[in-house]
Amino acid sequence: MKCPRCGCCDVTVQAVSETETKTKHRGCLGWAMWILLAVLTCGLILIIPALTNSKTKTKTKTHTEAVCQQCGNRWRV
Repeated sequence: MKCPRCGCCDVTVQAVSETETKTKHRGCLGWAMWILLAVLTCGLILIIPALTNSKTKTKTKTHTEAVCQQCGNRWRV
């Protein structure tokens, strides 16, 4: 394998993982419904876990990169 930038054949291939995290938040309507529930039923026991809990999704993607040992150029393989 040759480097596309300098043409050197001293290339190392490695696996690289990227982590993508998304947090799901409640909208205004969801918060208003929870507050209404707390006010109507005095349900503080119900509202405290809902306010402190947010769902998090994590995705990990792995791809392969080649790295030129002479010039440091990186590219996907």
